[in-house]
Amino acid sequence: MLNTKNIKPFFFIISLFAGLIAGQATQAQALIPQQRFDAANNLYQQNKFTEAAAAYQELMDEGYTQKMLYFNAGNAYYKAGKNGSAIYSYEKALQLAPNDAVIKHNLELANQKVNGYVEELPLVFFQQWWQQLSLLHSPNGWATGAILLFWLLTAGVLLNTFLPGWKNKFLRWGNYTLGTLFVLYLIFSISTYFAANDHSTGIVMHSNIRTKTAPDDNSRDSFEVQEGMKVHVSDATKDYCKIALADGKTGWISCAYIKRL
Repeated sequence: MLNTKNIKPFFFIISLFAGLIAGQATQAQALIPQQRFDAANNLYQQNKFTEAAAAYQELMDEGYTQKMLYFNAGNAYYKAGKNGSAIYSYEKALQLAPNDAVIKHNLELANQKVNGYVEELPLVFFQQWWQQLSLLHSPNGWATGAILLFWLLTAGVLLNTFLPGWKNKFLRWGNYTLGTLFVLYLIFSISTYFAANDHSTGIVMHSNIRTKTAPDDNSRDSFEVQEGMKVHVSDATKDYCKIALADGKTGWISCAYIKRL
């Protein structure tokens, strides 16, 4: 006859081993991307720049978005002579760390190799402050903070309204503070969400592309754009994108020539 007293310990041991195995599997899966990143770094150290760039690109294509991944990919592409991909990678790294002096320096070196490069106007001080503040959290982080602050504010208002003994200046000032923080987090959650999903800028990935005055193969040629130029896409059809350079020039080129940031 089965001893029921031993059943619970038995299932406990089985569950414990299953948890350990699952934890080890998860840890192993997490180590694989790091190992591949390290392998790509080793390829770069061996001056195998094309192979290193391809290894970094595989990780980026799988959705990994770390600053060092983009930065190292930019270095590998730059050394391999693929300037458009190098600039794209540096720009992606700079989105994650807009004040990183090393990324800016390497991006500037890559831009110097672009024929007809047009420098963008620098951000004014309050735009820089806003950019820095927005990087304190991810869009999901700002949204989570806004939700948490909303419920804390709601609880504070209810306490102040329905519990007379809690009515005091400290609670009121606490509610004012929570309200201000809630509005701030809400604004940043919306702003960072739209920024993260804004793909209106891109990098030209081909050289000697003649822009058109209209989205038509038979339209008149306008000016020429080169690989690595950063453009703003203001309009698009099925095949053509209307681009604008930092100096105000506008024209139409095939959307296939642009890699969106």
